[in-house]
Amino acid sequence: AFRHGDSCRRVVSREMTYTSRSMQLNIDCRPADIADGMDARGVVCLPNAVSEDWLAEARDEVRRYLAEHGERNSLVRSPSTPALAEMISDSRVLRLLTDIIRTRLPEAKADAELLDGAVRIIAGPHEEGDAWWFHYDASAITVIVPIFIPDAGRGTSGELVGLFNRRPFRRFAISNVVGKAFSQSGFYRRRLLRRVGKPGFGQVVDMTPGDMYLLWGYRSLHANMPCRSGALRVTLLMHFGRMHPGSRVMSAAVRAQDMMRTG
Repeated sequence: AFRHGDSCRRVVSREMTYTSRSMQLNIDCRPADIADGMDARGVVCLPNAVSEDWLAEARDEVRRYLAEHGERNSLVRSPSTPALAEMISDSRVLRLLTDIIRTRLPEAKADAELLDGAVRIIAGPHEEGDAWWFHYDASAITVIVPIFIPDAGRGTSGELVGLFNRRPFRRFAISNVVGKAFSQSGFYRRRLLRRVGKPGFGQVVDMTPGDMYLLWGYRSLHANMPCRSGALRVTLLMHFGRMHPGSRVMSAAVRAQDMMRTG
């Protein structure tokens, strides 16, 4: 079965504090420790990174969205509601991510900027949707803040699953694009799905609302497991660090991937 547990150890250090009073963040850590943890274990969990008040407000914003738009799978880019928007634009969060990237990548390799922030909603009756949609992100770092996570049992609660740090940071944009095209093809995806559940394949990360999860999205082939019909799974996603800055090939590839993965 999937390995888990050590894949997401919690990182707590007392040497540097990133705190936002308005957000009531609790991120007390060293960027180098987080980068080392992502290198060693794939995913790092920052426990109780957001306050209970922020989580309650974010959940209310999601409930209002569902009441207005219906319970269905959605990808809400650049959310404008106060709690969700504040997290995405918080200067201290962005500073932390900048410091993490600079432990591994010089400015010539990656721009320290937010590519996008979005809220991913899986709700209502549905088939697998984009479950098992293994992909590499265009960003150096991927941040996941769970808002709602169902308790529907292993394999039906939308767990994060990945082959973390499967590839290095590529030197050239074209080698990245070619590699992504193959690894995200239908042929390769079918090969991966035949290995699901077999010993030695992948890691599963059980996520807890209020924690923050970080991984090298660019290096990690990852997806989410299915959710049971009627379950609600909502995550705030941040993709930070533009790889291969200035590359037209990379920009075109990102647009193509966005078109492939709809709502």
